[in-house]
Amino acid sequence: MSELRGFVAVPLPSEMQSRIFAAAQELAPGLPGIKWSRKVENLHVTIKFLGQVAEERLDALGAALAASLGAVRPFRVELRRMGAFPSTRHAKVVWAWVDDGDGGRKLRAVVEGVEETAARLGFAREQRLFSAHVTVGRAKHGGVDARAALETFADREFGDMTVGEVHLYESRLGGEGSTYVLRARATLGN
Repeated sequence: MSELRGFVAVPLPSEMQSRIFAAAQELAPGLPGIKWSRKVENLHVTIKFLGQVAEERLDALGAALAASLGAVRPFRVELRRMGAFPSTRHAKVVWAWVDDGDGGRKLRAVVEGVEETAARLGFAREQRLFSAHVTVGRAKHGGVDARAALETFADREFGDMTVGEVHLYESRLGGEGSTYVLRARATLGN
């Protein structure tokens, strides 16, 4: 039985990926302690990281998500501003923010649907509070002070989109960055 590295995510339109990627490249010279995303096509909103999973379990989750997320209605989100976790003073993750205009409730409904479905199939529930974002970089060691670099990106707008699908991906690690392989789609509101 082969094992695959998997995760569930909201995909982004290619033009939005390009805008976020360009902003990260613009930001990179001011934050040399950050390892930046290498592939524009890899930018997404992670809903649930699964880790190493048996291929059969990954396929079962894909089928179950397609059935369970149909009750969630599509909705709009806006991607804007760049920031960092846990703080800009001690940045470990640099991100672009995702705002559903409802205090995060619409995205949390998707997350809860994914978590419930995955839990029924034996996947552990995520214990951390969900915070909708697109990761563009991670600190190489510890955290970095990103306050000055991120200041000019606080009002950056990347556009808006409709969240109408959730994807299940396989992540293949490689020297030039991970390659994501789409394993299943779950359409909202079908």
